[in-house]
Amino acid sequence: MSCLDEFKEDWSYDDPSNWHERFPSARGNFQSPINIKLSQSVIQNYPPFTLSPKCKNRYLYTLKNDDHKLTVTLAKENKNKNQGDLWVRGGGLTGTFHFVNFHLHWGGHDTHGSEHELSGCRFPAEAHFIFKNLENQEMTIFAFFLNISGRFDDENTEWKKYADATSLLKNNGDKYNCIFYLSTLMPIEGNKFFRYIGSLTTPPCTEGIIWTIFYNVIPITEHSLNLLRNNVMRESCRPIQSINDRIIYRNFDR
Repeated sequence: MSCLDEFKEDWSYDDPSNWHERFPSARGNFQSPINIKLSQSVIQNYPPFTLSPKCKNRYLYTLKNDDHKLTVTLAKENKNKNQGDLWVRGGGLTGTFHFVNFHLHWGGHDTHGSEHELSGCRFPAEAHFIFKNLENQEMTIFAFFLNISGRFDDENTEWKKYADATSLLKNNGDKYNCIFYLSTLMPIEGNKFFRYIGSLTTPPCTEGIIWTIFYNVIPITEHSLNLLRNNVMRESCRPIQSINDRIIYRNFDR
């Protein structure tokens, strides 16, 4: 499935190097993920992000095991609430981008799992939040690195709920409803980030995606990641792709 949960053809993480045989976009020159080298990125002045105030409210979301990851969408049971309530503007984006879904990528052990690298460093997990401009169909993805916290009281409480739900989501197609605060899952306001143009990291690997990779790291416990590894799948991450001639921007001075 794609990040939009619309692509139904079978694929697996067993050999991503062969994805291009069935999904031609996977051989493109603007693929994701990449290794972001801080020393080679270019500073750019971006305006601050503006989140919809409703992103800070309690909403009911549906977690679904789609055989490749746990995808989270706004639950149909929400009364008088819809995806149009959850939007983001600013940060160099043109127009209003509406929430589509979020999910997490992780590795089989703590030395890898994030899809992007930061100056060659990989993290145990990486969260992706997909937003779409409904006027021109442009998509942007906000990505956050998650790192191991040895203290349970330091763990991001919303990501803990995501991991705790895995005992009920062991089989492909399993669903579970849970209340989340979207703004706590993705702390974007006032934080450092990188920006580049890439692709979906899952088939069909469509290009033209506006990526925002946040520099701040979200804490999660090894216990929570082990729940994902043991209940859902061992790991779910695509290897690094070539940057080619792309420019990576950052909104902060070193």
